[in-house]
Amino acid sequence: MSPTCRLLCLLLSACLLCFPAASCKRGPKTKLEAVDKIVRKTDVPPPAEPVKRDLAQIRERGELTVLAPYNSTTYFVYRGEPLGYEYELLRAFAEAEGLKLKMVVVTDPKSLLPLLNSGEGDVAASRLIPTPETEAQAAFTRALYETEPALVQQAEPPAAASKVAEKAMAPGPADPTPEVDIQARLVTAPAQLAGKQVDLPEKSPYARTLVELSDEINGDIHVVELGEVQDEALAQKIARGEVEFTVMQANLAALKEAEFSNLKVRPVLGSKHPVAWAVRKNSPELLAELNRWIEDKQNEGLFARVYKKYFVDMKGHIERATSDYLTSATGKLCAYDDLLKKHAAEIGWDWRLLASQVYQESKFKPDAKSWAGAEGLLQLMPGTARQVGVHDPFDPEDNVGGAVRYLKWLNEFWDERVEDEPERLKFILASYNCGPGHVEDAQRLASKYGGNPLAWDDVSYWLLQKSTQQYSTDEVVKFGFCRGLEPVNYVDHILRRYDRYKEFVVAQRRTRKSRG
Repeated sequence: MSPTCRLLCLLLSACLLCFPAASCKRGPKTKLEAVDKIVRKTDVPPPAEPVKRDLAQIRERGELTVLAPYNSTTYFVYRGEPLGYEYELLRAFAEAEGLKLKMVVVTDPKSLLPLLNSGEGDVAASRLIPTPETEAQAAFTRALYETEPALVQQAEPPAAASKVAEKAMAPGPADPTPEVDIQARLVTAPAQLAGKQVDLPEKSPYARTLVELSDEINGDIHVVELGEVQDEALAQKIARGEVEFTVMQANLAALKEAEFSNLKVRPVLGSKHPVAWAVRKNSPELLAELNRWIEDKQNEGLFARVYKKYFVDMKGHIERATSDYLTSATGKLCAYDDLLKKHAAEIGWDWRLLASQVYQESKFKPDAKSWAGAEGLLQLMPGTARQVGVHDPFDPEDNVGGAVRYLKWLNEFWDERVEDEPERLKFILASYNCGPGHVEDAQRLASKYGGNPLAWDDVSYWLLQKSTQQYSTDEVVKFGFCRGLEPVNYVDHILRRYDRYKEFVVAQRRTRKSRG
């Protein structure tokens, strides 16, 4: 188990001790602490010489330290568990070497390799593309995968974006008024970029791609580097109409195209290139061992399975239907109505609210398993299931009972913080989806930037901003990147469906009198 997961589990274990006695309400607030060391230094200069530490010293220490940002594919915390394409592979490598894995989050992409060479970590992971500039600073492993530079542009106006992305498309207090009037025809060939402006993250490897393309098409492409704005935020800006073009890795761009359906990812602007990890140039043993392990695991299929989880299956996860409500003339929602009525009473909920949540989680399928490993009717993550005493997450009684114990703790957690009951429910549901730490981060951002930390409308806006580099690395944020669109839609969909259930399904079915 990773240090991140272990810390979260210990926290939850401590909190679960208070379940039998509901007397903790209005008591001292439970504090959630940051789960990773976060390095917020910017523009770190390279050291005169890289620190000397190779695989032998790492094995002696017993710990592999990885420098990485929080982002949507490298590393993030979801429902209290650490996840990410690169994280899962590095965890598997560390386990194979008998090492603990320590994640150190770096908020400034430009400082990643200088911090690596200064000895802050042993491996750098961040969807890294080897270039002449970066290869002068570090050694790169075999390719984890290959991708290509793709142009991302707006195909339709913001109003045409998917219903799933509706919340993320709405402007908020931190968003500038769009200055770009997107009315030009779609760019379908690289030559059509002549005279256009393309916005990129600072120090993007694709700046060189665009310079080379300018020479090929005999026309200037105006490249603007946007400082703290990274790929995920740029895709959102294009969907909103704030900027016109960017270039990003094609597989990441495809995820954004699924999320914001008014985007178009094409044309490809260059040939395929590797994405790899970086180590210090004076760590040849570590480099050789990583390369050997990568080759072995690629042949065994591990890389293909993990890649599918984060870059293929995630499209379906993002596009998950907002869902129809289910009912019938009998007023029965599913085969588990009686079970839900029983457990909803334990937390004082209307059973139809709990049913709406179950439908959102699993569509009433007890054998459901998510891309992230959540299981059963209420999609408990393995770590959470263990801590709430669930032995078989696919058993409806066991799963719902454990989930309700967790909901009870979340209610007590937020009862200390949000007095308004309807508002508190939204905080509870969002916390069930993404974890209370991310929601508290959004509260702190709301307070810092003039919002109301007790109003879900304000907090949900800042939860959405935690999917951007700028705000997920803000000094008040403890839990980093969050796929904010999911918990915000999660709350909205559950409550809307609950309203429909109340219209068509009675709270308690009357018992028919037997005929004499």
